[in-house]
Amino acid sequence: MEQKNSIQFFLLVAGVSLFLFVVTFGLYSVANAFTDEGGSKGYFDENTWIGPILVDGLSKSQATQLLTQETSDWSINLQSSLQFIFEESNLNVDIVNFLIKESIDQAVSGEHNSLFTQINQEAWETSISNLQLDGYRELIDESRIQQHILDSAANLTIIDKPIHITRYFKSQSDEKMLLVKESISLDGSSFGIESWIEKHSEVEVKADQVFSLNELVLSDTEGLYNAQFQNEVSSLLYKAALNSPFSILERHITTNNTFNREIGYEAFIDNTHDLLIKNEYGYPLTIESSLIGNKLTISIYSVNTPVNIHAVIDEKKELNQRVIVRPITLDQQERKVPGKNGMEANVNRIIFLDDSPWKTYDVAVDTYLPLHEVWYKWNEELLNLSGTSNGTTGDSGNGKADSDNSATTPPTMVIEDKGYEEVDQAFGDGYVGK
Repeated sequence: MEQKNSIQFFLLVAGVSLFLFVVTFGLYSVANAFTDEGGSKGYFDENTWIGPILVDGLSKSQATQLLTQETSDWSINLQSSLQFIFEESNLNVDIVNFLIKESIDQAVSGEHNSLFTQINQEAWETSISNLQLDGYRELIDESRIQQHILDSAANLTIIDKPIHITRYFKSQSDEKMLLVKESISLDGSSFGIESWIEKHSEVEVKADQVFSLNELVLSDTEGLYNAQFQNEVSSLLYKAALNSPFSILERHITTNNTFNREIGYEAFIDNTHDLLIKNEYGYPLTIESSLIGNKLTISIYSVNTPVNIHAVIDEKKELNQRVIVRPITLDQQERKVPGKNGMEANVNRIIFLDDSPWKTYDVAVDTYLPLHEVWYKWNEELLNLSGTSNGTTGDSGNGKADSDNSATTPPTMVIEDKGYEEVDQAFGDGYVGK
């Protein structure tokens, strides 16, 4: 009887133990199903990728932490912008939503899985609206731009250059097209044109590249270009650049249009003054030079788009010279110094989209001050101001004439017309009205 009871007790204990083991294992398995932390079954196997991130050996929670950090770094380091010709809009760091949970949930262990992304429409609208393209957005394939951004985000590659809208027009030709052509007749004193055509008949400026004309000229030790020719080329290139997708970073004029360039389009260069232009088109721009007779032509070619740019003289006026009389002493000769009228030109650029004006930019107001006509004339009234009469100098103290100064030279006094004030020589000679 005691033996039978012992067996029953043993069987009861064994049954209870088995029951507790099953219950415990079941609860443990269920917990692992939620936490993914139990054993190797909840971890990603070797050679498992989500986008460019290697997650093998990680649990879902560990992979979530890693992807969150990497995608956050990508957003912070995003340094790109949307650009349309001369307008730019920085991409917001929230332009892309990273779907991390969805990416991990759909990842297959041991495979190269995708990192899912989507455009943040609110951030996108902010960026695109800053370009002021309302009314012209139907010309642009915005979905292609967004896909470019999403592809970069999915691979966590940083976009460090502007995204040029011109590359995403819905209809355009890849054929090389003439964008602008400008010509001048060379002055007879020019020297170096043959060498220029031989060496620099075609110059390519890549997208976002800055081109320095002075650097090109100075590096060409065999060019032998004189100052006249350098400034003819510089002024012609400047005018052509204004009518093309080049932005002007540096440009200078002389005080009196030394090389007789077209008013509003002079661009002076020498060893220290440069013409710097930057390609804002999104496509390479080719500058071609040609010569027929004495006519030099600069043409700019690139891919044709609905964008056209025209530089115009918005206002041009002549600044008239004035006559200034300067009294002189008896020992000086009366004479006249010829004057010269000045000029002022206000230059604008108009951007056209599909032949419709989109926006106007002020370029510069070029001012050449007038050189005033000056008369140097003897004036007897000056002598009286110093107490002189009939060519002699009197002693105002005792009313007696000083015999030693009976034939003295009148005082060297100059009275200026108070309607004028002298200007700095850096801006031209002569006087301007108050």
